[in-house]
Amino acid sequence: MAKITGLAHIGIFVKDIKKSQQFYQDILGFETTWECEFSDAANTYTIALIANGPVVIELVQMKVQTPLKDGVTDHVAMQVDDLDAMIKQLSAKGIKFETEEPVYEASFLKNGSKWIFFRGPDNEHLELAQAL
Repeated sequence: MAKITGLAHIGIFVKDIKKSQQFYQDILGFETTWECEFSDAANTYTIALIANGPVVIELVQMKVQTPLKDGVTDHVAMQVDDLDAMIKQLSAKGIKFETEEPVYEASFLKNGSKWIFFRGPDNEHLELAQAL
């Protein structure tokens, strides 16, 4: 049985990623642990994962600013040990995912990452993530 192994990160949309990185670094003692950029059909995203101990924040800057349906704190991501198995388990419990298949991004983390989103009972935006 697949299981959640920890909190992967909290995703926050920002207007100026460098300014946000500087704030979290200088004021709160975070360090940048990963940076990348990738695109989908809708936009290009610049990502910075910043960490202070076990607290990880994913800063996300969109090339084309679009309205945010979830506000600046977009999602809470939970790390899982087997994403495909977890999707099957949750689907069996009635969870409907936002996409048919997990998203895979080779540039996200050292060996890539895959993830999928769904909604909680109060429409909270939740992510299951597996680092590869």
